[in-house]
Amino acid sequence: MNKKELYKIIRYIVSCARGAIQKNTDFNNLPLDYLAIFSKNEKEFRALEKLVRSLGEEVEKNTHSTGYTYLLDQPIDTEAGELKLLKVRKPDQTRPQRGAPDFRVPRYPAFKDKYLYSSGNFTLMIRKDFEMIELKGNDVLVYFPDKPVGLKYD
Repeated sequence: MNKKELYKIIRYIVSCARGAIQKNTDFNNLPLDYLAIFSKNEKEFRALEKLVRSLGEEVEKNTHSTGYTYLLDQPIDTEAGELKLLKVRKPDQTRPQRGAPDFRVPRYPAFKDKYLYSSGNFTLMIRKDFEMIELKGNDVLVYFPDKPVGLKYD
């Protein structure tokens, strides 16, 4: 795995996510907050993790059961803005998608009211300290958290 291959995976995930957002909302330019790459197998996981480890500092250490999250030394430019937080997820049969980006939405309560029940495409996910809305896209899971992870690192 090299940087060019990593950037290709990231561009693919962002592109798929933006397509799902444009198809299901009125938004065209939501900013990217965080991105998780779902490793397809153990070999890919090890290669991705080794490369991404060289590009930043590990953060969010409470998520080791699913993978490793890095605050990148140099943000990666994407069509949805700069990517500063990147997670490499361990292989997981329940996650056949290629990845899962989080996007920041203005006025989360209004976004939730407008889209959550407007179609069957959105799901509310409640966690201990936050909630988020999930949108299933083509080969991606797109998330809109009420408290973006990246805010801790801005």
